[in-house]
Amino acid sequence: MNHHDRDNHDDDVRYVLTEEGMRFLAARAGVPPSTFGEHGAVTYVKEADPDHPARAVRHVQHTLGLNHFMVRLARDARGCGWRLAEWRNEAESTCRFVDASGQPAWIRPDASGLISTGDERVPFLVEYDRGTLDAGDYRSKFEGYRRYYASEAWRAGYARQPALLFVCVDDRAAERVSSAVAPDEHGIPLLVTTESRSARHGGNPEGCVGAVWRRQVPGGEFVRWPSVEEPETNARGSRDA
Repeated sequence: MNHHDRDNHDDDVRYVLTEEGMRFLAARAGVPPSTFGEHGAVTYVKEADPDHPARAVRHVQHTLGLNHFMVRLARDARGCGWRLAEWRNEAESTCRFVDASGQPAWIRPDASGLISTGDERVPFLVEYDRGTLDAGDYRSKFEGYRRYYASEAWRAGYARQPALLFVCVDDRAAERVSSAVAPDEHGIPLLVTTESRSARHGGNPEGCVGAVWRRQVPGGEFVRWPSVEEPETNARGSRDA
């Protein structure tokens, strides 16, 4: 493992898994490194990458931001009498499927999980955006999600269609996300918020589960999530039924 020391302060040391560390874990698991690196429940940085130092810092910051959101989500769900029943990381959330045209496809959310609201378990996928994605990144990402939802590939794992939650670092990033998806043609149940908007405070006592999620149309209305009034869809081989 390597560490990133920001401003030489000991309490700012962050550790990241290197490619050598990944190979060690793969050997312990008895799995080829290439397979473990792609499908294992870990994320590592490739030291052969010339942008390795900067990429390592971005990876750590992205992970910390994502984890901070998920912890806030768990806290805010408890505040409503609900609970975060499952929290899966990026590797565990990866889904490979065959799309509506019979072609292989896949999605790789940053996280996914289930919110238990009593009798219901509400599934969701999470993308955390620090404002570092460009138009090409968005196109590729949303094309995968378009195929995922169009083919109803979610039925293999969920009893109802999971919302795609996009958590952005600021309003500019949120606008880019909303603008990247044409609302009428993609059929993606996208909800967008920002870190500051979803924070819990006097004007938003419910935090992440309050009316802080904007529908995918730029300038669209803000809605509360999860919406437990949504009808549940029966699934084949559901993981959370």
